[in-house]
Amino acid sequence: MGETWAVHHVAIGVKDLQIMRPFYQDVLEFKKVFAETAHTEHKHMREVFRMPNTMHSMTMLNQEDEGIFVELIRMTNPAPRAIRKDFRYGDIGVTKTTIAVSDLEQLCKELEGRVNFCSKPKSVEIPRWGDYHLLYCRDPEGNLIEFVSGKNLPVRSRFGGVRWVGVSVTDLQRSMSFYQKHLGFDTIVIDSHERFSGLVDEVSGANQTKVRSCLLASSRGRGMIELLEVFEPRGRSIPFSTSWGDFGYLQVCLYCDDIRERAAYCEKEGMEFLSRTQFVHDKHGGAFFYFRDPDGIPIEFLAFNQEA
Repeated sequence: MGETWAVHHVAIGVKDLQIMRPFYQDVLEFKKVFAETAHTEHKHMREVFRMPNTMHSMTMLNQEDEGIFVELIRMTNPAPRAIRKDFRYGDIGVTKTTIAVSDLEQLCKELEGRVNFCSKPKSVEIPRWGDYHLLYCRDPEGNLIEFVSGKNLPVRSRFGGVRWVGVSVTDLQRSMSFYQKHLGFDTIVIDSHERFSGLVDEVSGANQTKVRSCLLASSRGRGMIELLEVFEPRGRSIPFSTSWGDFGYLQVCLYCDDIRERAAYCEKEGMEFLSRTQFVHDKHGGAFFYFRDPDGIPIEFLAFNQEA
């Protein structure tokens, strides 16, 4: 289709920007500000909520090595709620961000007392990938972050950017097919495997957690998607009446060159839209629309330099 797209950002609904922003900027060194808005009405979000007077503020941040942006959203109208009061690893939806680092052991020492680590550093051999070193923490509002290192993840400094977003699904093969066919993730970086089973018990709160996952990339852009299916204990479905802006991981945003072409393709393929294409009159000339994947997980397509 002549397009270029990749993962642009992951959105997180937050309770307190005054706590969350310093954590990401100062502790995790997301010092590059791509965009931010003051607390105001955002008319282009009315269709997503099916209501007027949608009010929120936002800041979009990145690390020096770049990678996927993190967008912090503080919604006030409609009033946000916790997506879950008892988040569990494997619950359906966006589950985590994965940040490449140079040295896991050193990171633990440097961030001791500043970060809520919820696992110890672990290592595993991944087929056709090699050594994979991993460590989990939670941000101040409980959102899961994975730190990873290995020979396939070169990092220039302490942090190497968000390399991928983890999405928990109900059927890994179905979701792999969907993301490969419709969303441009045509490169299998790590094929379906179960090597993380038993290694995420501290995060899941269960013994011998069984998980199957894969890592997909687009040959036309940066940023990857990890799809994971937790089948013991089974991941729970998205809670009824969850709304964009509720507290927690909200959605993955994919970038494209031509928003009209992408929307026409999604419509032709019978995807469920959450909004029509919305044009934002700012310095980026942005346009976006929302739709759902096979599990009902919201996904955004975004393009810049688009004319209404």
